[in-house]
Amino acid sequence: MPLLTLTSDIGSPDYLVGAVKAQLLQLNPEFNIIDISHNIPPFNYPQAAYVCRSAFKNFPEYSYHLILVNLFEKSLNNSSWHFHHKQYLLCADNGLLTMILEERPDMIMEFHLTSLPN
Repeated sequence: MPLLTLTSDIGSPDYLVGAVKAQLLQLNPEFNIIDISHNIPPFNYPQAAYVCRSAFKNFPEYSYHLILVNLFEKSLNNSSWHFHHKQYLLCADNGLLTMILEERPDMIMEFHLTSLPN
């Protein structure tokens, strides 16, 4: 069962976090989804990096980490999977991942989604 973490600045006052989880479960009903935080202050990259860096090191090897911080600044259309220290991380290309890792990732796998609006 794949372990997938979610970190975002979406907040939790409405349906959006649940909708994201529902979409992920439609992709793979076997996902074990763990919430790290959905209360990162908007545009606060240092806080987001601190939260992610502190949390990720506690997860088993080969966990997946989806980071949805300032998602609307740069969409997931221009994102990449990063494999680093036996962890998979997905983040929009907005500079946050560099702050989280504090070094070059072991591997970068870029992709471009065509079904999401720009």
